[in-house]
Amino acid sequence: MTMAKEELVRLLGRSDHAINYDQARDLLDHPDQEVRVTLARRDDLEPEILYFLARDPDTDVRRAVAVNPNTPQKAQVVLAEDSAGEVRTDLADRLGKLLPDLSEDEKDKAWRATHQALTLLARDQLPMVRRVLSETLKKLPAAPRDVILTLANDEDTDVAGPILQFSPVLTDDDLLSVIASSPLSASLSAISKRHGVSHAVSDAVVHTGDTVAVATLLSNDSAQIREETLDAIISEAPGHVSWHEPLVHRPELDAHAALRIAEFVADSLIQELANRDDFASDTIDRLRDVVRNKLKQDQSTDGVESDGIETDLQDEDLLALAQQQVDTLVEQGLLTTALILNAMDEENTHFVIVATAQLADIPVYAVKSVANSHSAKAMQALSWKAGFSADEAVHMQLGFGRVPPDDIISPAQDGAFSSSSSEMTWQIELFMEEANKA
Repeated sequence: MTMAKEELVRLLGRSDHAINYDQARDLLDHPDQEVRVTLARRDDLEPEILYFLARDPDTDVRRAVAVNPNTPQKAQVVLAEDSAGEVRTDLADRLGKLLPDLSEDEKDKAWRATHQALTLLARDQLPMVRRVLSETLKKLPAAPRDVILTLANDEDTDVAGPILQFSPVLTDDDLLSVIASSPLSASLSAISKRHGVSHAVSDAVVHTGDTVAVATLLSNDSAQIREETLDAIISEAPGHVSWHEPLVHRPELDAHAALRIAEFVADSLIQELANRDDFASDTIDRLRDVVRNKLKQDQSTDGVESDGIETDLQDEDLLALAQQQVDTLVEQGLLTTALILNAMDEENTHFVIVATAQLADIPVYAVKSVANSHSAKAMQALSWKAGFSADEAVHMQLGFGRVPPDDIISPAQDGAFSSSSSEMTWQIELFMEEANKA
């Protein structure tokens, strides 16, 4: 005589009480969803019972089946096509964790269905499913290659990123193929973070010209970068402030590269170069000479008043020299707001004036007039016109416009400029008129 269903339900949650096939089958259509969920969580069920539960009308029951380690392979395919994203997400998480624990015999038996389920999940329309699968497969040498390649080429960088950064399944040819497909910057940066990036892959990353990816590559001490490639990076580095610090700390720099870097980085970074213990003494002496020479140059240009920008002949000569530098950077496509902010930090005022005028497409004297006004609104408007972000505009107000800290105009809550574009345009036009009168 079979146990009464009520008594069976009472004992269902007890792990010390076994449930046989007939008892489990009697509970498959129990009207209480919680009973079926409890049943689906048990680890002593026959595979056929779990297969039936994989088609249960209740999502929570199917989720319980998805995470049950005893769920049969044919049920995985059913769950991979489940209508509920939560079920597919749970399955993606479990399958990734399941692969390393499969014996060779189990892999042979289960591989076709498991592989089919993984393929479906890797192409799932719900990004969260693919993201979870990516996280669980990213470090597994046994992960199926075709699934890894699908994830690596995913348009969602939160899916592709972990695979591109960590997967041991990917070869250099795979990575080069991804790079050649013009991926987003985040994907290039993920590749640049890989341990032991090869020369070929480094060359390809640098060839893309992606500023963030190159900075990431330079920061990766395990990345292999050819001497010729590093020389090319150094040639373009003056226009990319984000490259300066990782260049200074790049391992195995030769003396020639170090001295080239010292020509354009901030004084503090030159000092860090000089403090490295992997250079010969004569190289260190030459780096320290660069620091001393820069200090002398700074002292010789201290004639710029703190409350105004002089317009004498010497000032005009320095502006002309700065204009030549700016023209060269514009021709090379290297003039950026970050470069201007770096020059501002180094108190290279003449370069800041000319470069800002170039980006804002207004006369130099209008820029000088704005700076001499010490007006937060005027400096905010100038920064906006030159293409600075609202956060960068704060630095321009403080460092270039010498606006009192209490008067600084901060960005809006969403990070945008606080003033309207029409108001900032009016500010620019006002100073343009003054420049024309001059």
